[in-house]
Amino acid sequence: MNGPMNSRKKKTRKSSSGFSLVELLFAIVVIAVAVLGGMMMVSIGILRNNSNKIDTSGTNVAQTVLETVASAGPNINTTLVVTDCLQTDPATSTLNINTAPGGANLLPNGDIDFTQSPTALAGNYQMNYTVCGTNGLQLVFDVRWNITSVGGFGKMVTASAQHQFVANGKGVALLKPITLRTIVGM
Repeated sequence: MNGPMNSRKKKTRKSSSGFSLVELLFAIVVIAVAVLGGMMMVSIGILRNNSNKIDTSGTNVAQTVLETVASAGPNINTTLVVTDCLQTDPATSTLNINTAPGGANLLPNGDIDFTQSPTALAGNYQMNYTVCGTNGLQLVFDVRWNITSVGGFGKMVTASAQHQFVANGKGVALLKPITLRTIVGM
C-alpha cells in the first residue's frame, strides 16, 4: 500500500513546486515596466522643475522692465539704465530702457513678436538680460517691450522675456515667452 501512495505524493509535489520559466519572465517584465515608469516620472519632474525656474526668472526680468518704465512717469520719455548680474555698474551698463512710445512689433493677440530681428529694434527697445544663479549658472533672456500712448495721459507697456536657449531653437519649445502688461498714468 505504501507504494502507490508514495508515487502520488511525488507527482503532486513535482507539479506544484516553484515558478515556471514563463511565470518568472512575466514577473521580470512587470517589474521592469514599473521601474522604467518610475524613472520616467522622476526625469519629467526634474525637467518641469527647470522650466519653472526659467519661467520665474523670465517673469522677474519682464517685471523689471515694467517697473523701470513706470518709474519714469506717464509723460516722460527718457532712456533709463538697468543692471543685471554681469553689468553691475549703472555708469557703464549697456542695458538701456527707452520709455518713449514705440518698440517691438506686437502680434494680433497683443504679445511681443519674437520673429522680429533684434537688430531691427533700434532705440533701446530690446536687451539681453543675464540672471546669475548658483554654481556659475547664467540664464540669458531676450527682453523686448512696446510702449503705446493711451489717450495722451498715459502709456500701455507690454514687456516680454524669452530665454535665449529657447529663442535659438535649442530649448524646450513649450517654454513660451513671458508677457506682462501694465498701464502707466491715467
